[in-house]
Amino acid sequence: MPCNFKSKGRIKISIESDPLKRSTISNELSTIKLEKKVDSQEVTVLHIPGTFQIIGVGTDAVVVQHETEPTFVYKIYVDQAVHKCEVEYSIYEQLKDCKTYAVCYEKGPNFLKLSYEKGPTLYQCLEQGVEINPEVIEEVEAAREYARQKGLNPRDIHLGNVIFQDGHAKIIDVSEYRKSGNDNRWEHLVEGYHMFYSYIKGMKIPTFLIETVKKLYKQEEDIARFFTRLRDLLTF
Repeated sequence: MPCNFKSKGRIKISIESDPLKRSTISNELSTIKLEKKVDSQEVTVLHIPGTFQIIGVGTDAVVVQHETEPTFVYKIYVDQAVHKCEVEYSIYEQLKDCKTYAVCYEKGPNFLKLSYEKGPTLYQCLEQGVEINPEVIEEVEAAREYARQKGLNPRDIHLGNVIFQDGHAKIIDVSEYRKSGNDNRWEHLVEGYHMFYSYIKGMKIPTFLIETVKKLYKQEEDIARFFTRLRDLLTF
């Protein structure tokens, strides 16, 4: 399945069209305080104005949404990772004509303004019993191939950063696409999907069980042995 392309003539929406609104939001963004501790996996939010809602927290940044902009989010980087802002912006620029990826509309000193992509993540689909159709897998595969054609390395794709949106896939994190090597996370997910998804399709999978499988995956260096253990777990 080829990557579905966006119109090259699309209009980029930006808060620049309303200078007062832009100034207000920019000022509020500048007051957000983040902290990254050496022994912590995730960024800690020390302060956030009441006009923002936290959408997600990661290892280098948080994603927030302003109450006046329901179709956008802001990815704000912690000080130690602010250099990644420019890198990720350039990646989005290279991927802007493939609609499987989220859209980046603006880059600030420590943030990116991105499209807000509605829908459950694939992780949440498992929790909620939402059926993940094969087209979603195929669309991610096509989007990864498109990224490779652009000279990028589409890695770190997992259940938490692929959105299920109206029967289609939407990838919402491209931050590692300039790193070398392959973590094989997506390849292993696809292999597991074809081997085991028929056993659980449409079922609500308890969070503790998903986390147990994740723990087994991280512990087991031999992927064949991991799949054997997973088969035993699912067919018990």
